Amino acid sequence: MCAILTIMRFDGGRVEAESVLRMRDSMRHRGPDDAGIFLEHDVGLAHRRLSIIDLSEHGKQPLMNENGTVVLVFNGEIYNYVELRRALKERGHRFASCSDSEVIVHQYEEDGSDCVRKFIGMFSFVLFDRKRRELIAARDRLGIKPLYYYKDHKQVLFASEVKALLENDDLTVAPDYQGLSDYLYAGRPLGGKTTFRNISEVPPGHLVIVEQDTGHIKIRKYWDVPFHYQYGRSASEIQETLNHLLDQAVGIHCRSDAPLGCHLSGGIDSSTVTALAAKHYKPLKTFSTKFSDDPYIDETRYAKQVATHVGAEYFECRPSAHDLGNLLISLMWHMDVPMVSDGGFSYCTVSRLAKEHVKVTLTGHGGDEIFGGYPAQFQASFGRTDMFTMKRDPDIIRRPSFLSRVLSLARHGDWRTMVDRLYGRIIPRSFSLEDLWINLHCGPLPTNKTVFHGDFTSELHGYSPQEEYLQPFRESEKVPTFDRCLYHDLRVYLPSLLHLEDRVSMALSVESRVPLLDHRIIEFLATVPPEQKIPSLEPKYLLRTAASSLLPAEIWNRRDKFPFPVPGKFWSSDTVKAIIDPLLTSRDSYSRGIFTRQTLTESSRSKMNGWTWAMINVHLWFKIFIDKDPNWTDQIRPLYRR
Repeated sequence: MCAILTIMRFDGGRVEAESVLRMRDSMRHRGPDDAGIFLEHDVGLAHRRLSIIDLSEHGKQPLMNENGTVVLVFNGEIYNYVELRRALKERGHRFASCSDSEVIVHQYEEDGSDCVRKFIGMFSFVLFDRKRRELIAARDRLGIKPLYYYKDHKQVLFASEVKALLENDDLTVAPDYQGLSDYLYAGRPLGGKTTFRNISEVPPGHLVIVEQDTGHIKIRKYWDVPFHYQYGRSASEIQETLNHLLDQAVGIHCRSDAPLGCHLSGGIDSSTVTALAAKHYKPLKTFSTKFSDDPYIDETRYAKQVATHVGAEYFECRPSAHDLGNLLISLMWHMDVPMVSDGGFSYCTVSRLAKEHVKVTLTGHGGDEIFGGYPAQFQASFGRTDMFTMKRDPDIIRRPSFLSRVLSLARHGDWRTMVDRLYGRIIPRSFSLEDLWINLHCGPLPTNKTVFHGDFTSELHGYSPQEEYLQPFRESEKVPTFDRCLYHDLRVYLPSLLHLEDRVSMALSVESRVPLLDHRIIEFLATVPPEQKIPSLEPKYLLRTAASSLLPAEIWNRRDKFPFPVPGKFWSSDTVKAIIDPLLTSRDSYSRGIFTRQTLTESSRSKMNGWTWAMINVHLWFKIFIDKDPNWTDQIRPLYRR
C-alpha cells in the first residue's frame, strides 16, 4: 500500500525534482517506510512505500524491468501475484524481487495494457513505456484504490490523492460547483468529477493511456459487472461454489509479510470475513468500537462472541466526543472531498486501535451492496421492508441520505417505519423505479431556491446531477429490478465507502483490504438470478447460508441493520460545537453563496442529521482547501501518535 505520483510534460519542459518531491511527500502518511523517484527530463514518477509484501530493498519503487524500458509506480495489492509470478517465470521472465509489484511489469510485457484483466486485487498504478513514450494508468475494477489526474496543454499529472496535485505550481485551486452539487444531491461527485475544478478521478475498472508525442489521452473501460444468469442450478450447487469463492478470496487476502488482523463489528459481513480469516491466518487479532452501554449502538457483545468462537484475540476502543472534536478537521484534510457520512470517525477510531497491533486489516465492506442487505433495495424492488428488524435510536445518523424529509422521518423512527411512511405518504405508487430510488436516497436538486443560494445555482449554468446519478439504472435496463438496485449501489454508493476506508486507513499508514469485493465473487453473483439470490426475500441469503457453518446462530441469523453510528450526544458537546457553530452561523458561511440564510439558520438550530452533516462538510472543505484559512489548517494534526 503506497502513494504514487506521475508527471509527463508535452511541451518539452523539464520535470523538476523539487516539485515532484513536494507533491509526493504531501502523501507521506500513505507510505512512511520508504520513498523513491525516477526522472527523465520531461517525465517523472515518484512513490512512497508502506511495506507489506517483500519488505526488503528489492521491493522499492519506482520499479523497472530488466532493460529499463518499463517503469512502474503502484499502489495496492495483487493478491494472485504468487500464481502469476510462477507462470511468468515459466515463460522466461526474470524477477529481481518477491514483490507483487514486479508482476505488473512483466505481465505488461506479455499482454500490454490488457494485463489488468489478469490481476485479482485492489490497485492503482501508472506505468511508463519508454519505447512507446506512453503512460498507462489503471484503477481496479471496484475503485478500492484511488487515482486522480489533471491535464492541460503542457502536462498530465496522476496521483493517489488530490492534495498532491494541488502542490503543483501550474494548477489553480478552485471549486468545481458541479461536483459539489453532485455531493449535496447524491453524496459524492459523479461521472469522474471531484469537488476541484479540472481535477478528475479515474473511474473504477478503467484504463487511461496518454501519448506524449500528441498529448492525447484515451480513457477505456476494461471491466463491468457481467450479468448473465445461469438457470437450472440447484441451491446447493450455487452455495457450494460461493463458499469456495469466499474461502479462496479471504485466503489470498491474508497474504502479507506484515502483521494482519480484522475489523469486527459483530455484523454478518465482518464476522464472516473474520471466521474465514481465522482459518488462514494465526494468531488473528480483531478490533471493535464501543461507544457506550446503550444497546441501540453497542454491538460489542456480538463481536466478542465471534472472536471467542473463531479463536481470535479481541481488542476494543471507546472513543469520546472529545475525540470527535479533535479528529474532525484532520479527517477532512485527509478526505480531500466532503465526507459521505460520519462513519469516518468510527472507522478512524477502530483503525487507530488496529495501528497499535497490525499493519494490515480485513473488513466486511461490500456485503450489503453485492448480497442485498439494504432496506431501500427491497423497498424499491418489492415495496416492503418487513424482512428487516431495525434497531431504533432517534439520535443516530442512518445510512447516508441527503433527502431532508427522509432524514426527518429517520430521526423519529426505525428504518422500516421510515421507508413505509415514505412509500405510502410521499411517493405515489405509480412512480417509476428511478423516481422511487431518488426519493429514497437523494437530496434537493440545485434548482431548489429555498435551500440553495442564487449564486450557487448561477455557477452551475443549468447543470443537474440527476441524469448522471441515474446512469447506472439506464445501463442495466435489461436486468431485474433487484439487481439493478444492487448495481446502482455498487456504482454510486459503494465508491463513497471505499473512499472513506482508503483515506482513513492510509492516514494511519494501515492497509485495509475488502475480500468480499473480490471481483470473482461479484462475477459469480451476476450469474445468480434474484429468485435464487434472495429466496423468500431474505436479505443476504447466500452470505447468511455460507456463514451458518462458520458462526453461532445468533450471529448469522441476525436481521437487525446497523451502520457505524456516532451517538447523538457527541454532536452537542462543547468540543464539537466549537467547530460546527462557526461553520454554520458565521457571516462567512452565508457570503459563501452555497446555502440560503434560512437553511443555515435552521440547520444550526436542529439536531445533527445527514443534511446538517453535508453542510458542515462543505464549509469545512472550503475553509481548508479553497480558503486555506490558517485558523482551520493550523488545527490539522496526524491521526496517530505513538
